[in-house]
Amino acid sequence: MKKLLIVTSYLGFFILGGLTFTILSTTEAASNMIKISVVQDTINYYVDKVKKVPVEGQSGFIYQGTTYVPMRFVAESLGEQVTWDGKTKSIYIGDVPKFISLKDVKPIGYDEDHLFHYPSSIVISTGEKFDHSYQVGGYHGGGAVQDHTVEYLSNGNYKGFETYLAPVKKLVAGSSGIGSLKIYADDELIYNSGSIKDKVKVNVNLEGVSKVRFEILGSGLGILDPRFIQ
Repeated sequence: MKKLLIVTSYLGFFILGGLTFTILSTTEAASNMIKISVVQDTINYYVDKVKKVPVEGQSGFIYQGTTYVPMRFVAESLGEQVTWDGKTKSIYIGDVPKFISLKDVKPIGYDEDHLFHYPSSIVISTGEKFDHSYQVGGYHGGGAVQDHTVEYLSNGNYKGFETYLAPVKKLVAGSSGIGSLKIYADDELIYNSGSIKDKVKVNVNLEGVSKVRFEILGSGLGILDPRFIQ
């Protein structure tokens, strides 16, 4: 499970020569935070033999044998721009990609897709609410949609595709999962979610691909803000 490392007190609570930090899960409530102690020591940074010094307050630290350093300092020392997207909690080093919502892309053979042309706000099993999203088995354009297939031309214009998948309702004990997504690039299967039990990130590479096909099976599946990356 991915964790966010958050400083709870930069100056204080030295424990055995270290600092006190808090780990907060990105998918758990704040009540599941735990404190850890880390070792702060002088770390020297060199880029192509040239010494680089971070600004005050951006010192690195060591935790369980791994050295953690300020990303902005390191990236900018290498001549790269750093951009933070707080909405998606994404860090971009270098160029920021352009995202195109699936609803704005014309499918092969149609002016619009009857599922992806009608995004809505949905609430998934964790209680999180997402806009620009879809519920398979939910109502879009006047009817329930499930077991859906749609195909798009890429012609090398997209670098990738990303979305999140999640059950829209809590699963009963022992459930094998609910709904699934398959992605084909030029008729080759490149992603198969299997039956979804928890919220999962989907990110596939589409560089050099001419055609992309999505196959969705089952119901009760949330497809959250799906988009091509250009």
